[in-house]
Amino acid sequence: MSNQDNPAGTGSPEPITAVDAPWYEVAAATDFTAGSMRGYVVGGRDVVVCHTKEGGWHALDNICTHGFVKMDEGRLRGVRLICPLHGASFDCRTGAVLGAPASKPLACWQVKVAGERVLVSPPAA
Repeated sequence: MSNQDNPAGTGSPEPITAVDAPWYEVAAATDFTAGSMRGYVVGGRDVVVCHTKEGGWHALDNICTHGFVKMDEGRLRGVRLICPLHGASFDCRTGAVLGAPASKPLACWQVKVAGERVLVSPPAA
């Protein structure tokens, strides 16, 4: 499933149920280049999936905890995810705040690549 099949705001992909948590297929790994990110809506929540230049895959809530705008409209510099509104920044690996004006971290999602499929699982409620 590509971003065009499920762009942000057009519904959620179907879950792939596992014993411990639901996994949702959001994209094909080939939809990403190293150093890119994309936003999706999964289970009614906005999530941003980041593929770092170092090859890591990370997923976080896609709404800035300070400015309440979509993080996928900002920039990804290394592992630093930068908000497009006021420049708050977060570590895409942990959700930790790296730069003001944000003070609350972004919630991290589990992410895995199975073959060519990128799957995400929301954080525990």
